[in-house]
Amino acid sequence: MRLTKKNITHYLLDKGFLEPSSFMSGDYLLTQTQSRNSIFKIQQQAHGLFVKQLVAQDSTNSYLMQKDATSHYLIHQSDLYKETANHIPDYYGYDPYHNILVTEYFANTKNVHEVTYRDKKLSKEHAVKMGHILASFHFDITEKIKDNSSLQFFSKQIPWVLNTGQLLNANPNGITNTVISEIHKHQDLVQKIEKVAAQWETTSLIHGDIKWMNFIVMPNNEDVKLVDWEIADLGDPLWDVAGVFQSYFSAWVLSFNNQNIQQHQQIQGNEFLSVESITPVVKLLWNTYAEKQEFTPAESKKKLLKSLSYMSIRMIQTAFENNVAQKQLHPNSVRILQFCNHILGNAEGIAKQWNLID
Repeated sequence: MRLTKKNITHYLLDKGFLEPSSFMSGDYLLTQTQSRNSIFKIQQQAHGLFVKQLVAQDSTNSYLMQKDATSHYLIHQSDLYKETANHIPDYYGYDPYHNILVTEYFANTKNVHEVTYRDKKLSKEHAVKMGHILASFHFDITEKIKDNSSLQFFSKQIPWVLNTGQLLNANPNGITNTVISEIHKHQDLVQKIEKVAAQWETTSLIHGDIKWMNFIVMPNNEDVKLVDWEIADLGDPLWDVAGVFQSYFSAWVLSFNNQNIQQHQQIQGNEFLSVESITPVVKLLWNTYAEKQEFTPAESKKKLLKSLSYMSIRMIQTAFENNVAQKQLHPNSVRILQFCNHILGNAEGIAKQWNLID
């Protein structure tokens, strides 16, 4: 069954996701978008529905959909994640036969990325909220897995970009992506990536795709929700923290004119993005997270440096994605690689320079 604008209402009514009274009263606004999935957004006065169905019925996309559904079910049904449940969409149901997931839809909202560029400033309040949200589900569940079938569903896969060094060594002549080719030219960078990969720990539920775009700012501009859990897994919680860091520093690196790397001039309107404006907000986010996690000062320092290293690897992934099927490196991808190599070479020195640690 393929959902369309014509049949989705009947499907939702039949499954009990939609009350007949709301449809009959006209309290019903439906929109559809198409990407890798068919997305339907139903806006109602009482609540909204976000309906997602796979377009390509292959095993990979099906698994991603199942992870999204499992994450929502786990967080809302398990006593482990009572606090986190307040920070994500409500879960209404998953139809495995038709690969359809139904969750809460937040109408009239923007994500942190959109709000940041709209307001031309970095919100300290949103940074604090993001730190609290991540800390709410970042805890050791190693002993809980054997008694929780939802936790057992996850495959504990290490992010592919952390295997970059192995990829290069295994198949150096088959590389087509320009970023990977560039990394291959610098074996010292490969070794740095491998060193970071060796620090990976599988201890916690992680979102896996943390970025500004997946944090939704509610209409009151105070509450923040975390969406899109299809990359969720069991892994290293600091990978998620690094995702937030990446959003800040990638925004800065990508704010420069992509036409001439030598000019080092920012695109008009992006001048609010600078290391000087970013680092205090990142520090606030980290301090919020570390306090919630009850890290000792020594633990906080060690984990912050690890998060910065992870951030560098995640930024390399961004550069990779920006250069798919490109014959030459984009100037901003060159900037990313230089920036990341700098951090990986001296994370502690950079953290002190940015006043993130004493």
